[in-house]
Amino acid sequence: MPSADIAERRASALDFARAPSPGPEPVTAAAGARWPVALRSITVLGELSEASETALQRAAGLAAAHGARLRLLGWAARGDISDGLLRARLSRMARRAARRSQVPVELGDTPMHGLREVLGQLDGTDLVVTANRRSDGLASFWRPNPAVRLAGVLPVPLLVVNEPCGLPYRQALAAVDLQAEPERVARWAAALAGDGELALLHVLRQWRPGKLRHGEDGLRWLELDLRRRAAQLQRVADTLQPQTDRLRVMLALGDDVAAEILVRRPAEGGMLVVVGRSTEAPWLDALLGSVTRSVLRASPHDVLVVPVGSPLTEDAQISR
Repeated sequence: MPSADIAERRASALDFARAPSPGPEPVTAAAGARWPVALRSITVLGELSEASETALQRAAGLAAAHGARLRLLGWAARGDISDGLLRARLSRMARRAARRSQVPVELGDTPMHGLREVLGQLDGTDLVVTANRRSDGLASFWRPNPAVRLAGVLPVPLLVVNEPCGLPYRQALAAVDLQAEPERVARWAAALAGDGELALLHVLRQWRPGKLRHGEDGLRWLELDLRRRAAQLQRVADTLQPQTDRLRVMLALGDDVAAEILVRRPAEGGMLVVVGRSTEAPWLDALLGSVTRSVLRASPHDVLVVPVGSPLTEDAQISR
């Protein structure tokens, strides 16, 4: 992964504030609603750690803002702790969260130990929240990060909490693929960003500054491509009204999408990183490497993983 200063120098091909669209005003899915997605039920997967309590605190804040039902389920590896002790401690955690947030917290009856059990408990859930349980050194090989495994199979968005406090986000950065449901990723980013700044980032991977060729012709094609992508990104931004007063859009050039995401950090305050995950081509992630996995493993900020349809390749688009 390139160093932060190298990535920063090459990153910002365009970085501009939201400009008014000359076209007609788009019709939003829920006219008059504050949030662009309906968040009715949140499920927290917790275990015995301060990080899990922080994740529950974050979920309680979201439940209060959206009027959502909040449920806490125990989830731990077999043999780590007895089910009875886990449930007793989670019960105390739920009571503390309910007192702080004034949001009722439902507690699941039986702790879960496997992904299949988790998936069986998610009927009606719109968002899953969990703490990031990273393993260091050799432990990362025999005990993979549960959040990475969850992100690869969940049919609903997953919020992985990394930051140590539940303060409001100062900024939400949504990395969008313009060919893979970018509006869905942007809507979820706006819904969880609260009143913080919202930034949409698109990375042009086929245009690499170090490999640009053909002199003026190459630069002309790059400029045309940037303008086309900027117009597409602007149309995505238009779907977020009335959120656009706090929105900016960015285009970046580079090979490593995860690196372009990770170098962008707010000067102060918390940050939410939002990425899409393909639901239709998991083999492609395994073959080429997953931006989602890289961001989950390296980001110090909270990460929201949104399931989206697979992107079409540029070659497939041209052939049509």
